[in-house]
Parts: sequence; C-alpha cells; structure tokens
Amino acid sequence: MTDPLGPLLKFEYHLIWLKKANGIVSDNSGKPSYDSPVLFTVIVLLQTVSKILESVIAWSLSLVARTLKLLHDNQCVSRPSLSSFDAALSLMDSVRTLQRPGLRVTTLFLFIKGGFQFVNACILCSSLEKARFPLYMTCWMGSFLS
Repeated sequence: MTDPLGPLLKFEYHLIWLKKANGIVSDNSGKPSYDSPVLFTVIVLLQTVSKILESVIAWSLSLVARTLKLLHDNQCVSRPSLSSFDAALSLMDSVRTLQRPGLRVTTLFLFIKGGFQFVNACILCSSLEKARFPLYMTCWMGSFLS
C-alpha cells in the first residue's frame, strides 16, 4: 500500500480519536414550530483526517467492488465517469423503450433517509469476506462501525 494513509489502514483498526465529532444544531428555517427535535438538523464536524480516510476507504471499496464485478451494470454510483445524470438518461431510455410498443410504464423512487445508520457490522464484514474483499478493509470497516 503506497498511499500516505496506509499506516492507518494496515492496523485494520479505526482509531477512536478519529470517531469523535462535534455537532452543531441548526434549525430548519421556514418551519412554523420547533416543538419537535425532528425539526432540527445536526451538522456533524469530523476530524479532517477521518474524512480523508473515509473517502480513501470508500474509493477503495468501490474499486474492489468493480474489480470483483459486484455492481449491477445499471449502477451509476461508485463508478468513474458516471453520475446521477447518467442514471436519469438510462431511466428515460428504458421508459421510452417500453412505451414504444404501447406498454404503460410506472417508476417508483424511494428516498431512504438514514437507511444505513443501523448497519450490522458483523453481517457486513461477513458479506465482505464472502465477496473476497481484502482482509484489512473488512477489519477496518468492522472497527469503523463499532
């Protein structure tokens, strides 16, 4: 591993001091009432090194997933040179293709807010191992999520 953050990854452990963050509570302007905590947004400020390390790991996971061909062909996220614009173009092409012979087309969009806040670290690490992800990444991910 030649990247400068390699020493932080080779121990397969996400340092506790990198997990500490400061939070700033901000009100969502324009709300008629602030009686519920849901109406506030917490902006989390992490250590800069932690953010960089998380980006490196995300990029590395994406690279390994592409190398092992774990991503569906229509997956646009985590692929170089593809964006949400490409996803929209792909969707429009699929819809038009199905409409040509007179078929009716319905599209469902789901917005899953905070869907990954409760990821089970053991199940994720087991899945990464089965997918032949490098051990240092799998162990680091388990430490990161603990």
